Amino acid sequence: MKRHHGSPRSGKPTFPVVVERGPAGLKATATILRSPVVSKGKTYESFVVKYYEAGKRRRKRFNTFAKALSSAEEIATELCNGRNHGLILRGAEQRCYQAALEALRKIGSPEFDSVAREFAAAKAKLDDTPLIEAVSFFITHGGRSLKKAPLEDIRAKMLADLESDKRSGYHISTVGHHTKRFVDYFKARSITSITTSDINTWLRDLPGGGRNRDNHRDSIQNFLNFARSEGYLPKSLPLATKDAARMNEESAENEIYTVKEGHALIEQAPKRLIPTLAIKLFAGLRSEEVFRLDWAAIKFDRDVIILSKAITKTNIRRLVPLLPNLKRWLLPYKDSTGKVAERWSSPKTMCRAWTGHARNAGVAYKKNGMRNSFISYRVAVVKSIAQVALESGNSPAVIDRDYRELATEADGKSWFAIVP
Repeated sequence: MKRHHGSPRSGKPTFPVVVERGPAGLKATATILRSPVVSKGKTYESFVVKYYEAGKRRRKRFNTFAKALSSAEEIATELCNGRNHGLILRGAEQRCYQAALEALRKIGSPEFDSVAREFAAAKAKLDDTPLIEAVSFFITHGGRSLKKAPLEDIRAKMLADLESDKRSGYHISTVGHHTKRFVDYFKARSITSITTSDINTWLRDLPGGGRNRDNHRDSIQNFLNFARSEGYLPKSLPLATKDAARMNEESAENEIYTVKEGHALIEQAPKRLIPTLAIKLFAGLRSEEVFRLDWAAIKFDRDVIILSKAITKTNIRRLVPLLPNLKRWLLPYKDSTGKVAERWSSPKTMCRAWTGHARNAGVAYKKNGMRNSFISYRVAVVKSIAQVALESGNSPAVIDRDYRELATEADGKSWFAIVP
């Protein structure tokens, strides 16, 4: 069977030109493309014949269309003869072949080789599960109606929605950081293809301890929940994070600074560090909250620091006392405007400045040590877990479990007596 698509033997050809040989379902093809060549400022006519042989793509170039067409016809004929060599169908085999051709024509897929490859790939993933069962499962759970988008696009939409919902900057920043790592790792994958095993492997490769891993897991759980609500994942199936392992490791005892170390940290600090250090040591704000804090939120006339929803981790407005010693440290900056931490580009760079200062002051830097110190010494002085929970933005259970009895009342009074 001779057939040309896109080019008659006479007249101007329309590219690409496809030359076919062989019966339906077993066609051999060679394709001609126009591909001019530019050399030394001049353009020369050129034509490329493309075809597949033994699973590999081949190319031949010619300077006239007539030569390219002649070669394409020869190649298609040879490929067809090679395919049909020794292929003799008799009786039942021929009837099966014709029935298979008819079935494929009904779905518009007459090419035996492409259908066979697709079927083999599907069966390799399904093992012993019949293909029709997998298709039924796919349809039952909304596979036909699922929306498709790159992971980064879904992430961008989620963060935009969090902004529109006026979630706290702390929450958006944290979720954004965790999901970026996730998207960068799985960027070549579709969201429906990511399994619990995949997520466990990713979590195990994360730096840091068990708490960091669990925090990432929770953020990805939120991400997948969002994807499901938006129609990118089936609503009737559990999320891949449902059975992802939690570390559930026992928390190490919180480290606090001694009163002597507190003196060294604040008294040896350069002027540029004093406001942020004093707020950390004597108000216990989280680093991200300090970074977002505006001088206008520090009410010197009312002895309080007002943290809006946009600043706090919990997205709940919080009032923190401006204790007498903290007020004395901040009074020289009373007329300041803008952000308290305006000289730093991120919470991380601000923390690096604290770490370097602690080293220069001869004090071992303790992770979360300044916030831990405020909470522990405050509980020791006021003896009210509920009050300190409100001031610090933690739950009473966390305060009772992690901060009670880390310091004495006498030490607490000495801590809050550190003044300029």
